[in-house]
Amino acid sequence: MACEITSLQLQAEALALLKKEYPTRPFTRGPNLDVVLMGEVEFGLQNLRSRICLAEPPLTAAAREDAIREHFTAMMALVKEREPKLPHSWKEAESIVSLQFMSVDYLRPFKGARVLVTRPFVEDVLLAVVLVQKNGYGYVREEDRVRWKVDEKVLFETALKNLDLRNTDAKLQGGGGPDRFLALEEKDGYDAVRLLVPWVRQEAAKYLGEPFFAVIPNRDFLVMWSTKNGSGFQSFARSRAEDDFKTQPFPLTAAVLKVWADGRMELVP
Repeated sequence: MACEITSLQLQAEALALLKKEYPTRPFTRGPNLDVVLMGEVEFGLQNLRSRICLAEPPLTAAAREDAIREHFTAMMALVKEREPKLPHSWKEAESIVSLQFMSVDYLRPFKGARVLVTRPFVEDVLLAVVLVQKNGYGYVREEDRVRWKVDEKVLFETALKNLDLRNTDAKLQGGGGPDRFLALEEKDGYDAVRLLVPWVRQEAAKYLGEPFFAVIPNRDFLVMWSTKNGSGFQSFARSRAEDDFKTQPFPLTAAVLKVWADGRMELVP
């Protein structure tokens, strides 16, 4: 389609407007140029781009911004209708809080203000508390924590406990031989953050030795392997992490972590 605005340009303009108009929402680029993500919600841009491209006369920059705003006002209204009600008390929230890794990019629209309840994990990755409900999850805000009158330490501890209980059938899968590795692939959005669950680290340490290496290139990817594996495997694992970080939805980091069963972790140069 011949058009004055490219898919990349529209995606960038849409993200800029959305982050300005909805500063508490976690908007990011989608897996391709025709998609914008808000957490797990995908917004397609194809129809919006077609509308802009077919406009006669061609839209000015201001008119294009109005078109983008109008389009997403309707989309956000639909999202709001489907969103579950937030719990008003800690008693209501206690059983549905969990943990999730998130890119530091999610906080850039807040310009340093503490809006979401997070802790730093590694460079460019934060540990966030989320509410897991029927239609997906939402990030816990600092104002929620204050309203619930719950201490931050208690909130994170409870969220970790619930993360472990979310899928009691979760299994580590892997291979033996000279190059030992383990992976967790429940594909429920919480694979990477399960590195924080004690039994996952303990079982990995038993099988792989201690410390072991781990990568979390995106939200749905956790692979751990022995530090004694051959150089070929080490190179392959790092290369795979780089590729997944660059190409998969919800990217986190391509960094390799050295992990101990007791929870100690450090970045590998």
